[in-house]
Amino acid sequence: MLSEVGQCLIVLMLLFNTDANPTESRPGDEVEAHTGPYLSDHEITNVTTQVGTHAYLPCKLTLPGQLQVKQLGNKSVSWVRVRDDHILSVDRMTFIADERFQSHYVESTSVWTLQIKYVQARDAGVYECQVSTEPKISAQVHLNVVVPRTELVGDAVRYVKAGSKVILRCLVRGALEPPSYIMWFYGTQQIYQDNKRGLKIQMEREFLDPEMGNHTTVGSLIINPAHKRDSGNYTCSPSSSEAITIMLHVINGEYSASAITSASSRGKYSDLIAAAIIISVAMFKT
Repeated sequence: MLSEVGQCLIVLMLLFNTDANPTESRPGDEVEAHTGPYLSDHEITNVTTQVGTHAYLPCKLTLPGQLQVKQLGNKSVSWVRVRDDHILSVDRMTFIADERFQSHYVESTSVWTLQIKYVQARDAGVYECQVSTEPKISAQVHLNVVVPRTELVGDAVRYVKAGSKVILRCLVRGALEPPSYIMWFYGTQQIYQDNKRGLKIQMEREFLDPEMGNHTTVGSLIINPAHKRDSGNYTCSPSSSEAITIMLHVINGEYSASAITSASSRGKYSDLIAAAIIISVAMFKT
């Protein structure tokens, strides 16, 4: 948060850069000579980006008639985050502790742009750029942040027979861009392509989701054949979404998943019977 002194300095800066008699802009003024801000016929109000990437919000200011303000001269341009009215920048000066926010002026396009590095989901919302004219000229940009999600193919707990071929798969869905990599971990140790255990890693079947219009990518870990030592936690960790874990149990050939499940159920049932007997004995003694 800015101190009261800092806020006052910003107000003074904006006042000193405001003309007493600003030039009014009207449709058709572009063919005439201009000494102050004027308008052109373009507007962008929505920007969509993916979490972890950089966002660029253009300050293409407009007045009624969908016309864009140009030729700012000595007018200051400030950026404000609407949800909390936090002043982010005035011209190139930043007024927020978060170093991800910076304001840039692109001379070739005469447009001020707010850059947000390594966008986070909480950055989504409305941002407003303002020009220090009287009355104030401003425009709002809606930032939409796409957050890809990681899903498992199959159950989070897997039982397989020793000697069988095992393929663990995870999906990265809802991404504007496919992940640059998908890493796999055994416990806390990363699994590399050239590993002594002979495990193989693949990224495959990248395609566009017809419903969402974005990418889906499949990451696979292949264990062939599976041994008892391969039991444990395997984590799929994509570059652009949350990690997800699979618990793998490699069992001897004579056992099956149903046998383990029923044994587990019998164990729980036996525990209940034992607890009931203990309670009954205690009540009888009293």
